[in-house]
Amino acid sequence: MWSTDKKILEEMEMASATSVFAAGLNVNGDIEAVSDIRIEGDIKGNVTTKRKLVVGKSGNVKGNILAGEVCVMGEVIGDFTILGLAKFTANAKVRGNIVSQSIEIEEGADMEVTLKRIKPEQKIEPTISGLKMLKFEKAQINDPMLSDTAKDVKGF
Repeated sequence: MWSTDKKILEEMEMASATSVFAAGLNVNGDIEAVSDIRIEGDIKGNVTTKRKLVVGKSGNVKGNILAGEVCVMGEVIGDFTILGLAKFTANAKVRGNIVSQSIEIEEGADMEVTLKRIKPEQKIEPTISGLKMLKFEKAQINDPMLSDTAKDVKGF
């Protein structure tokens, strides 16, 4: 019985560490969390978490995403800055720019994106208050491949 109680307690802690936006929920505004996030509803605004973000099959996000990891099964229109793995399933529909250390796209995903892989030595500073997407060095801004992105980031 002791191990069962411990298991239930662990499951409750895990459940309380995830913020869920259920199907049918519409949010207009930015979301900032220190926990994992699961989105099944409609979000119009930026989403920021240092942890994992899951956009479920019924999830729809129109805004930029900054997260530790992301798994997209629904639709996202916006730019991604992901510190770890960015995964897009066969059901994903994505429009925007993706910057991540690791990117995985399943066959069948509907993607109109620009991909940029972050090298481990490059640093992205995640911030919860105020969406700080990228930190560019002066030499990188002169890079023609990054010049448009750098201009966009300065607009935040």
